[in-house]
Amino acid sequence: MDGNRYDVAVLGGGPAGTALALALRRSAGLRVALFERSTYDPAHLGETLPPDSRRLLSQLGVWEAFARQGHVRSMGSCSRWGNSSLGYNDHLRSPWGTGWHLDRARFDRMLADEAARHGVDVRTGTAVTAWKPLEGGGHRLRLPVEGDAPLAFVDARFVVDATGRSAAFATSQGAQRHVVDRTFGLCGTFALQPGRAVDALALVEASVDGWWYSARMPGDQVVFGLMGDRDSLQGLTAKEPQAWRARMERAPETRRRLEACDFTRAALRAVPANVACLDRLYGEDWLAVGDAACTFDPLSAQGTSQALRSAQQTADAVSRSLRGDSSALRLHEVRVRHQFQEHLRIREGYYRLERRWSGAPYWRNRQQSPAPLPFAGAPNPPSLGKNA
Repeated sequence: MDGNRYDVAVLGGGPAGTALALALRRSAGLRVALFERSTYDPAHLGETLPPDSRRLLSQLGVWEAFARQGHVRSMGSCSRWGNSSLGYNDHLRSPWGTGWHLDRARFDRMLADEAARHGVDVRTGTAVTAWKPLEGGGHRLRLPVEGDAPLAFVDARFVVDATGRSAAFATSQGAQRHVVDRTFGLCGTFALQPGRAVDALALVEASVDGWWYSARMPGDQVVFGLMGDRDSLQGLTAKEPQAWRARMERAPETRRRLEACDFTRAALRAVPANVACLDRLYGEDWLAVGDAACTFDPLSAQGTSQALRSAQQTADAVSRSLRGDSSALRLHEVRVRHQFQEHLRIREGYYRLERRWSGAPYWRNRQQSPAPLPFAGAPNPPSLGKNA
């Protein structure tokens, strides 16, 4: 077979892209290429996988590789939300055991390595620079070249957009991202001081400015984040860690955790956290997945686990489409839209539980009702508040 021709090209090597590439290769035997612009070196803020992810990782054939990585075990979560007392949600009764606080860069690299081991053509440090449709279907993808090298390209019968929030391929095909809620966070990762410890529970703590998240990470580090919006975090920037820390005085449980860390070389990052969805998730020979398709509220902690959970179902839809099933992608989109709408419904309930600062900008903005999202061919999701 021509070395430049593939059944499926996956653009983006995060969990959504690599999990789908693995599923396409293992269950359907398709010829798959995956392109990731990074080499998995940039630091991630970390995420937590729930206990049932063991089942999902086993289905993908990567459980043993994951277990060897030694991610920090998560015993559950606690929250101060809706009142001043702490509530707990532990994993003691889970049949799957504990969850895990991830080193995301290592986790993503492991998935890519396992995809390559199972026969996916994985190309890291490679950004697809352009594309054009081919006669008879599919796309020709242009790859970067150096100097006077001949033009490099690959042809694929089907393209999966797993480029994250940019949804680069899908938007080039006319899809538009519609935002339900515009939020962002200021986050940082700090080393524990010698002899100090932080428990293995993720902590969520509401405050007048929004809500704080903190969790133990591999390497004796703790990640902290303040999630808010343009109004509630006005004046805060990643270059002003002391102002960020001052806001933490309004979140006593979070502040006590930071006191166990070395804050002297503070480095913060601004992280986008919009809740949004494309108005079109697919075309005749392409599909958007993961954050390229829909972005969930980080309060739900569903990003990585949802990517793993949906991989096999999405692979089935793509393989059926390639075999000529004209309804496969449409039915897949209906399922994804339903999941997004259900996420919005549950999310609205959580935000309405917090009434202590109903007049403060962040919480007031969560109670406003925007115009419904224009999802062609599907019912509109329920209205939710947002910061316009």
